[in-house]
Order: sequence, then C-alpha cells, then structure tokens
Amino acid sequence: MATSNTLYRGKVRDCYWREDWGAIVTTDRISAFDQVFPQLIPRKGEVLQALAVHFLQLAQSILPTHLLEVPDPNVMIVRRTKPLPVEFVVRGYLTGSAWRDYQAGLLEEHYNIHLPRGMTEHQPLDTPLITPTTKEESGHDQPISCQKAASIIDADWSEVEAVLLALYQQGSAWALAHHLTLADCKYELGLYQGKLMLIDELHTPDSSRYWAQDHYQLSKEFFRQWLLEQGATGIIDIPPHIVQEISQRYLHLHQLLLDRPLPPSAPPEDRIRATLQQRGLL
Repeated sequence: MATSNTLYRGKVRDCYWREDWGAIVTTDRISAFDQVFPQLIPRKGEVLQALAVHFLQLAQSILPTHLLEVPDPNVMIVRRTKPLPVEFVVRGYLTGSAWRDYQAGLLEEHYNIHLPRGMTEHQPLDTPLITPTTKEESGHDQPISCQKAASIIDADWSEVEAVLLALYQQGSAWALAHHLTLADCKYELGLYQGKLMLIDELHTPDSSRYWAQDHYQLSKEFFRQWLLEQGATGIIDIPPHIVQEISQRYLHLHQLLLDRPLPPSAPPEDRIRATLQQRGLL
C-alpha cells in the first residue's frame, strides 16, 4: 500500500489523501462565485463539519457514506472513493439560480426542464427538481440535463435519482421539524468498491439554502447577496461587521438544527496540525 500523501486544496476544504482513505480539513475560508476571499469567518469550519457529520450519520439509513471517524472539530477521516463526474442540486423551491434561469427562459436549455408560466420567486415546486452540473477542473461547472448526467456517470440513474430525492426528503423533514425550510441542496456521490456512496458535505449552509421566517437567509446565500449588492465582480475585502454577521448566521443555524450551541474549542490551526501529524499526514 502506498504511504505517500496527496494534498488537494479546495476553496474551503483541504484534502490529504492516502491510497484508500484520507483526511478532509474544513477551514474557515469562504468562497462565492468561484472566488476565495481573504478574510476568514470565525468558527465557520467547525459549524460546517458538525452539521456534515450529523447529516452523514443520519443518511446512513439511505446509503453508505464516506465518513469513518472524527478526530477533531475540523477534521474528518473518510474513505477514498471514485467521485461521479457530476454534482446534483435538488430543488424544492423556485429560487436562486433556478429562478434566474426561469426568468431568462433558460431552464429548458440548461436542464431540459419545463415549468408552467406565471410562477413566482420562492414558489414551492410540486415535485423536487434535480439540476446536475459537470465538475470542471477550471472555470465554471456547466449545467446539464438529467438525461446527459445519466449518460456520463458509471452508475444506475434510477438508483441515483432515488437516493437524491430520499436525501432531500430526509433533510427537508429535519429542517421542518426545526422550524426551517430546506429550499435546495447540493449532493455529491462516488463509487466505493463499485457501489454508490455519499461523499463530501451534506446539508450544510455552504451546500444548502436554508430559510427561516420570511426567507431570512441562514446559508452562504446571504454573503452572495451582499456581494451582488456591492456590485462586486472579483475578490473584495469583507468588512469586519459582515464577517461577524456571517459567523453569527452559521452559529445560529447550528443551534437551530442541532438544538445545542457549538461547544468551545481551541484555535483551529494548532489543533488541525497536531491531528494531521498524529495520522502521519504532515
């Protein structure tokens, strides 16, 4: 078995891979519109991981997940899978990019989805929609139809579709029980020993759109909307009060979904380094 490590640095997560397992480090970085911003969001990584771990454990009733153990509030040990070359967003409401595509008449072109005229923003959909995108090594991921997605994944589409809808239903039910709405969520799947497996994060505020009353944003969408209001077309500095607001929204969502505050912890940098050294990854 190979002992060398492969480091992949994503927008928010750093992944240290061995041959058949790895460590995913969830940082306090924040990204939007394919850009990583210079300011860190205090405790964001811990919130993301705590929610991901909770929902990955819950999802075990639907399909196996890549989660093996959690040695640190910012570090997950996971199985190494062969990711499907497609990401999937399941949408229960006409909002976000789906609403913008609907207004522009692009839903059919992008996803081969036909919706009736006269729908309104944030309107609930009669049946949740699956909107896949490619995973591009550089540049923007490209929207594709479910038919196209089925043709490029090495998995049975009917199984993939059933799993995605079951995951969204499970997440929606949990959110509703906690007085929230899960408007949509991104899912990633992989293959492990030839079988479908849930990978990456799950039902976190970075991968999901949560609403409280009056569509109050408890997800990264708040930050995206703030950027649009600034007319930002590239990386800009996030003012301290916006950094604090983002952090508070993440912490508040943790409290609402898990019925407990995020427990105190030491500063992440030394903790994470020590955990990775203990695993022979640094």
